[in-house]
Amino acid sequence: MLNATIIGQYFLSKNPELTDIQIQKLVYYAYSWYMVKNNGKKLFEENPQAWIHGPVFRTLFDNMKNYKNFSQTNQVENIDKDVTDFLDVIFNIYGKYSGNELEKLTHSELPWIKARNGLKPHEFSQNIILDEDILKCYGG
Repeated sequence: MLNATIIGQYFLSKNPELTDIQIQKLVYYAYSWYMVKNNGKKLFEENPQAWIHGPVFRTLFDNMKNYKNFSQTNQVENIDKDVTDFLDVIFNIYGKYSGNELEKLTHSELPWIKARNGLKPHEFSQNIILDEDILKCYGG
C-alpha cells in the first residue's frame, strides 16, 4: 500500500540531492495531480497539512527525521509501473525547481492559501488541505 513516505523515497531515488522541502512538495504535487487525473481517486490516504513553508505530509516529515533509514529503504521497488510512470512525469515537471521555488509556488495556490485563511505568515498550523480545494485548483 502506498503512502507519502514511499512516494518521497521514490523521488529521492530519482535525485539523492533533493532537500526535505523539495520532497514534500513533489509528494504534494503527485498527490494532487493523481487525484485530478483519476477522478478523485487518491494516491494514498493521508491529507496534506498547511504548514508555514507549504503543504506537508506529517508522516513523511516524521520519517525524514531519520534520514539514513528514510534514504536506504527499498520499498520503491514495490510501486506499480503505471504509478512510477506518473511519478516520473511529476518529477520531470517539478523536480527542476528548488525548495524555495516550490514553496513560493504552493503559497500562490488556492489549496494552501484557503487552509491557512486567517493565519499569520509564520503562525504554526496543522490545518488540513482539503481534497475538494485541490480538485478545484488543479482540475479546473
